[in-house]
Amino acid sequence: MSVRCLLVLVLAAAAIGKVLRRSELAEFARTLRVGLRLPYARLVAGAWVALEGGTALALALPSTVGFAAPLAAGEFGCLTAGAALLVAQHRGYTCTCFGAKRSELSWATVLRNGALTVAALLLVAGLRSPGGSAASAAVLLAAVLTVLLGAVLTAQAGPLRALLEQSGAWHPAGGAASPPSAMSGGRR
Repeated sequence: MSVRCLLVLVLAAAAIGKVLRRSELAEFARTLRVGLRLPYARLVAGAWVALEGGTALALALPSTVGFAAPLAAGEFGCLTAGAALLVAQHRGYTCTCFGAKRSELSWATVLRNGALTVAALLLVAGLRSPGGSAASAAVLLAAVLTVLLGAVLTAQAGPLRALLEQSGAWHPAGGAASPPSAMSGGRR
């Protein structure tokens, strides 16, 4: 159920963001046209937003989740492949992915989209397996999320270290700062 809720929230945020802020939809269409060289990019972008919203709604309804789960997996798979192609071009394409602030597409974007694809595939597998092997799906999801967290932390290691250094919580020469001891007389 929590995977379903996650996918509903992500898809709904993506669709609502593009509907409320027309500039996001226009930017999405431009990226499809210029970056992926899709014909009829404006039409494709509009249809994509409708698909995102419709899939979010279908995932939320118990009677249509069996149809919507594979659809969500396909959508996230397309987003992952598209983002990978755009990142590989090294041309600085930006995205307001899932209603977030505008940021440059990166391998972290591809990894995030890949994790959402895996989550959707886990939902499909959970719906298809007799008796619903929820425990094995939960273990697999936990493993995927752990790898995702490790990859994101690795990708963001530089900015995280700079933030820690700036706050004084990181001292590269000697590790974390320690308070002065009574033996040193309060001096270091």
